[in-house]
Amino acid sequence: MEQIRLKDIYLGENDGKKEAVYRSDFERFFVDIDKNYEKIQDKRNFLVLGRKGSGKTFFGQYIKKMAESDPLQFCDISSYKDFKFQELIHLKSGDIQPNEYYEIWRWLLLLDLAKLCLTDQGIPESDAKEKLIAFFDANYKSISIDTKKVVEITKKRQVRGGFLKSFADLSSGQKLEEGSYLDYIDDLEEVVLDLLSNSQSKYTTIYDELDDRFRDDEYYRHSIISLLKAADHINLKAAEKSINSKAIILLRSDIFSTFNDPDLNKIKRVNTIKIDWGDKVSVSSPLMKMIVFKARISSTLISALRDEEIFRSLFPQSIDRTSAERFMLERSFFRPRDIITMLNLIIEKYPNSTYFGWKSFKDVNKEYSEYLLDEVRNEMFGHHADEQIEGIIKLLKNYNKHFIEYEELKTYMEANRYHYDGLDLEKMLIALFKFNAIGNKWYNQYKKKEYYTWAHRDDKADLDLDKTIVIHRGLREAFSM
Repeated sequence: MEQIRLKDIYLGENDGKKEAVYRSDFERFFVDIDKNYEKIQDKRNFLVLGRKGSGKTFFGQYIKKMAESDPLQFCDISSYKDFKFQELIHLKSGDIQPNEYYEIWRWLLLLDLAKLCLTDQGIPESDAKEKLIAFFDANYKSISIDTKKVVEITKKRQVRGGFLKSFADLSSGQKLEEGSYLDYIDDLEEVVLDLLSNSQSKYTTIYDELDDRFRDDEYYRHSIISLLKAADHINLKAAEKSINSKAIILLRSDIFSTFNDPDLNKIKRVNTIKIDWGDKVSVSSPLMKMIVFKARISSTLISALRDEEIFRSLFPQSIDRTSAERFMLERSFFRPRDIITMLNLIIEKYPNSTYFGWKSFKDVNKEYSEYLLDEVRNEMFGHHADEQIEGIIKLLKNYNKHFIEYEELKTYMEANRYHYDGLDLEKMLIALFKFNAIGNKWYNQYKKKEYYTWAHRDDKADLDLDKTIVIHRGLREAFSM
């Protein structure tokens, strides 16, 4: 009987944006964890939170692909990968912190919604449509203009907004034709909502890659807080008028947790979807089910098999007396990106193998571990200074122990102070715990059992320096342990 080869299995890329480009039928391989696609259809939900690598971007691409299959749906994804948030300083309003960027974000979101409307050839002719067409022609020459160009033009305070006003307002000369965007933002909102209310279509704008230039500073925090509030305002206005439109924000949960604002607590409770791939080390883990699902879609040779049969045919061997599912999950941060990266490394090295064997896992362990350490660095970037991140990594590499007692590590660092000058040991250990590089281990005398605490398995956990510190299994090869 013909057997499946590893090269026949498509698990995806560890970058959701690239996967959507490279694979024309990528939507077939999308795993709808916790029915999140159904949840995002609810008019209340617009904020999607998840860890780096949890699949937020892929989810956004899936939403867009599904919209493209319906002639009455219009969806666009705005990438903020190279956007300089400091540029918004020139456009902040006189509102109190952290809301000083609320109005410019309301302006940008309304313009994005307007552009999407104007691409809809089926939207009825109306006064509102004529106003928007004239407004874009006078100010931007095109509806294809991107956010960076809009900001650049808006900074000049020469917005020609008279096109948005009624004939009566123009006759009375209440406002100059050219001025600040603040002079015309209410007019823009009224016209856009008027146009939307006459349409039978659905409009979705998605905001992604907001973390690319993340810095834990006032500019960034206040800007994103303002964006969230502006999106909430516009979405609520649309819901009130029974308009089928929504602005969706994709954001890392570790960044959202740095924001301190009472209004965001309401948004988190009422308007948020969290992408969560579980925390249990089990063959029933959503991440293991993801592998089976993608393998089944990849090949008709195994499509008729039960889930357990597919999994055991792909992973028939234990690795160092550890089951394959435990080996993979304990070396991951419980994210699709980690599992996909690990298995793709094996597929690249052993494309003609018919299963993922123990030797293949051992062969890619070092390369995978280096990948995982880079992920820790990248996720910590913006939260902490580069020299602090590299300093704590250097210390743990040189100390070279899986299990660490805090006082002993502190003594070692002080004895080698020249190499770790300025390193804030306690602060950076807490940071490594938050980003899953280290955990805690302790022995329960009553239950006669060892216990472990990891942030990716308990987001309410804190590092206890009195307990043994343990290096994450997935990082030990990168730390030369």
